[in-house]
Amino acid sequence: MAALYFAAAPLRADRDFVLAAVRVDGVTLQHAAESLKADREVVLEAVRQNGWALYQAAMALRADREVVLTAVRHRGDALHVAAVALRADREVVLAAVRHYGDALIDAAEPLRADREVVLAAVAQAGHALLYAAAPLKADRDFVCEAVRQNGRALRFAAKPLQADRELVLEAVRQDGGALHNAAEPLRDDPEFMHTVVMAKEPLMCQMLVVSKSSFSSFNNDALIDFVLRAYTKGRAELALAHF
Repeated sequence: MAALYFAAAPLRADRDFVLAAVRVDGVTLQHAAESLKADREVVLEAVRQNGWALYQAAMALRADREVVLTAVRHRGDALHVAAVALRADREVVLAAVRHYGDALIDAAEPLRADREVVLAAVAQAGHALLYAAAPLKADRDFVCEAVRQNGRALRFAAKPLQADRELVLEAVRQDGGALHNAAEPLRDDPEFMHTVVMAKEPLMCQMLVVSKSSFSSFNNDALIDFVLRAYTKGRAELALAHF
């Protein structure tokens, strides 16, 4: 709401005027007088309209559980400016990651090892696996959920899982680029590469034709020819049509 930005100082300090403004656009709290950024009712109205307004709230209100919970339910990334104690509050963190998986980065360390919390995060953003505790990055079922949401989350899985054929195939089905993070022996295995190409659209086949260096280990001409021959049996025209 531009009105508060252009308003004279007395109006920026007028409680009723500011309340009306933040109900329309919560982030206009930034233009309110400092005293109103510490007014609980004003701030609560602001974060209710837009959780991002928490960034403008007085420090004391960033430690107010109701205010922060209201904010993160609207904008999960608002967890970043919440008081440290609330970043360790399971309900608050769950609300944040359900809206914005990357908010897991701001969660207290114990909650990054909490299966329900991290599962909610990777369900919203698979790459949030990056912020999970090491044991969860090595949990096959858990990592599988992450790569189903974002195949490239494979990058953050424990090394043994990057060599798991079924898990890698699941990741590649979601995003062909996930193959970059598969263990090298898999990328050098003609049988596995055949399975990978068969799992993707013909576009991937044509990509290999155009750029034989698409994948770091996939640079052997004989291997590429093997995969393409096995894949395209009578489907060359179809492959070109999808390129």
